[in-house]
Amino acid sequence: MVRGKHVVYFALQPPPEAAAQAQARLEAVRARHRLSAKPTPTARLHVSLNPIGEFKRPPTPVFDKALEAAAAVEARPFVVAFNRLGTWPSGDPPPLVLWGDEGVIGVNGLYSAIQRALRRRDMAPRREVEIVPHMTLAYDRAEVPETVIEPVAWTVTEFVLIHAVHGEGRYDVVGRVPLNG
Repeated sequence: MVRGKHVVYFALQPPPEAAAQAQARLEAVRARHRLSAKPTPTARLHVSLNPIGEFKRPPTPVFDKALEAAAAVEARPFVVAFNRLGTWPSGDPPPLVLWGDEGVIGVNGLYSAIQRALRRRDMAPRREVEIVPHMTLAYDRAEVPETVIEPVAWTVTEFVLIHAVHGEGRYDVVGRVPLNG
């Protein structure tokens, strides 16, 4: 895969109410754990699903091909619920994330359905990588231990194709795919 600054992937985006709930959960631990980082803007909160690739230039033809593949995904709307908050031991600084228990089963199922559709278009490897559905709230050096929280939940009715330009802070939704059901 070409390493570049144009990154394309499928993701879930929380609706405004759920994004506000996620930010509220972050604020609830901010003072207690002396967090200093700015939170991820609510408009950029997302749950990453299937990567498409990294490119040196905007990959406009790839957008079309990925969205054509995604149109074949058969999945019904489902509820996602994140009931844990804490620091994950990766990155510098490490991410502070929401993740869930059985409330993320639907996310895993959607990931697999998208992966199959991408594979049929030769856009994904045969071997499916296991994912841990999560939503990054901030990056901070202060460590927040795993904490069970009141769930941040919403009904997923669509997934999106995102084009992020690393280093420029750009993050654009280039397509939306409704769940059929």
